[in-house]
Amino acid sequence: MRIKIHELALKEYNDAIRWYEQQSKGLGKKFNKAVNIQLKKIKKNPGWFLKESDNIYKAYIPKFPYKILFTIEDDDLIVLWAFAHMHRKPNYWQSRKI
Repeated sequence: MRIKIHELALKEYNDAIRWYEQQSKGLGKKFNKAVNIQLKKIKKNPGWFLKESDNIYKAYIPKFPYKILFTIEDDDLIVLWAFAHMHRKPNYWQSRKI
């Protein structure tokens, strides 16, 4: 399956890596590694994850307060809509979905 990342989701992801790296050297790399592990799992079996709403799935990032929100668009495309911090505004990203 292919993964497409919404441009604002990519910005959130990169911002989180930078923020964690500023907090503690190497922490940004740990966040990046945890995200990549989840992305591999999403790519392999996207329907395994819990649903946030009707067609939005969520994958939690272990040891970090983030979740990846995504849709399964067809048999070979997954769209990542947000790397959402779980202690901030809920549903802020929903206007991104077409």
